[in-house]
Amino acid sequence: MIAISTKELRLKMPFVRSELKKGTTFLLIHKSQLIGEIKPIKKDQKLTEIDEEQKMWEQAAIEDLGNEDWLTQEEINYYLSLPDYDESI
Repeated sequence: MIAISTKELRLKMPFVRSELKKGTTFLLIHKSQLIGEIKPIKKDQKLTEIDEEQKMWEQAAIEDLGNEDWLTQEEINYYLSLPDYDESI
């Protein structure tokens, strides 16, 4: 496991990518505080599994907003029905 700052992450992205391919995990530090972990995906994990997990988190986040009375159930249903965002546009 390697500790790396957010600044180092930006500056050393090729190194981080190569280490991730080797199986190295990184601890991410920002302003002297540990803020996260960057780790390689499992070799047998498929992109569709990652997509499904992402959709689950997105749905949970939208539903959580609804718990605070910020969104109506109709609004939640609307946002969940939208097609996936296409970053290539």
